[in-house]
Amino acid sequence: MKNLAEQYVHYHNSLGEINRRAAGEAAAFAEESERAYRAELMRIAEKAARETGDCRVVLLAGPSASGKTTTASLLLDCLRKAGLSSYVFSLDNFYLSEAESPRHPDGTPDFETVHALDVPQIRSCLLSLVTTRSCLMPSFDFANHRPFPEKERVELPPHSLVIMEGLHALNPLLSEGMPEGSLLHAYLSVKQGIEEDGDLLLSPNDMRLVRRLVRDAQFRACTAERTLGMWPSVMQGEYRYIKPFRPDADVTINTFLGYESCVLRDSALALLETVQAGSPYFGEAQRLTQALRRVAPLPASLVPPDSILHEFLG
Repeated sequence: MKNLAEQYVHYHNSLGEINRRAAGEAAAFAEESERAYRAELMRIAEKAARETGDCRVVLLAGPSASGKTTTASLLLDCLRKAGLSSYVFSLDNFYLSEAESPRHPDGTPDFETVHALDVPQIRSCLLSLVTTRSCLMPSFDFANHRPFPEKERVELPPHSLVIMEGLHALNPLLSEGMPEGSLLHAYLSVKQGIEEDGDLLLSPNDMRLVRRLVRDAQFRACTAERTLGMWPSVMQGEYRYIKPFRPDADVTINTFLGYESCVLRDSALALLETVQAGSPYFGEAQRLTQALRRVAPLPASLVPPDSILHEFLG
C-alpha cells in the first residue's frame, strides 16, 4: 500500500490531470498537494524523533528555488509535534567577509564556493552542539557584507534537534570529525517536472526556474531577462558544489507541489513576455511561455499562508 506522499508523487505531474483538477476541483487540488507534502515531512520528523539521542543535527541542502527556508520551518513544526525540541539555523550565518572571500579569476568574489563560508567555525559549532548542546552562533550583516561582531549564545535542552540549512550543507568538509550518528543529511529539490502524453513539458529544473523568475521579480527587483541570464551560472554552481554530494543524503525531500505551476503561471508569463525578440534569452523565454500557456491558471488565494510557494509569490 503506497503512502499518501507516494500516491501524490505518482499522480499529479501529468498535465492532463493537473488541468482537469484545476478546472473542476481547484480548492481540493491545492489542499491535497499541500497535505501530501506535509505528510512526507511528518514521516521524516517521526523517523528523526525515534533516532535522535541527546542532540543531533539535520544538515539540509538543496539548490536554488527548492524551498529550503520554508521547508526547514515546516520540518521544525513537524519535529516539535513529534516531541523534539527543534531549532533552525542557516549556514548563511557563517559567510566570510567580502574582503576574505575567495575570488574568481577576474578578481570578483566567489560566493558560490563552500570556501566562502568559515568552514572551521561551522565544524566547531556543529561539534559543540552535539557534544554540549551549546555554541556561539555567528550572524552575517548582508548590507555591509561582513559578519556581525557579536555572536549569540545558543543553549539547547536535552533531546534536541537542530536543522542547519544551506546550499553546502551536504559538503563533507563541514562534517569532518563529527561523532558517528550525530548528523542526518537531507537533500531537497524539485524532483518532478510536468509531463504531457509521456513527454516532458517542463523539467524539474524548469519548475525551479519558473519559481526563481517569480521570486526574483518579487523580492530582488530582477527582470526576467536578468534571471534567465544568471540561470546557466546558477546551474553550473549546483553541478559543481551541490549535486555531487546528493547520493550521500540520508533523506531526500521532493518539494514539487502538484498545483504550483497553475498558481505561478500568470506571474511567470507576464515576466517572460517582457523579453524582447532581440534578446539572447528570447528563445528560452518563448519555450517556457509556450509550455506555461498549456497549464490552467489558479488564483494565489488558494495558497495557504505557510506554503513554500510564498517564498516565490510573496
